[in-house]
Amino acid sequence: MIKAKEHYTTKGSIDLSTKCWWDLVKKIPAGTYSGCSATTMKKKKNSAGNPREAIYIPNVSGFSGIFIHMGKNSGWSDGCVVIEESGIKKIHADIKPKDGRNVTVEVTDV
Repeated sequence: MIKAKEHYTTKGSIDLSTKCWWDLVKKIPAGTYSGCSATTMKKKKNSAGNPREAIYIPNVSGFSGIFIHMGKNSGWSDGCVVIEESGIKKIHADIKPKDGRNVTVEVTDV
């Protein structure tokens, strides 16, 4: 399970718990990751053909370039966490500013 919480003072906040998938061989360690950012992925597209909405998770031990992004199962993951497109769009739309390192992500193994 993943919980993404945004933190800023100019708007409300969102607390979303959702089912997610990731690579079972190399999964992100459970923990709380601060300094995350709402961004888009340069090489991946969403269902509308636009840059894929994502949350960047920095400083994950043993990983580089880890994101939370849209997906339907673990086959969509190259080490990232994937959630339904509606969930990532809800989170991404509410976070301001983008690329602001103003999001905290909690990863738990349930």
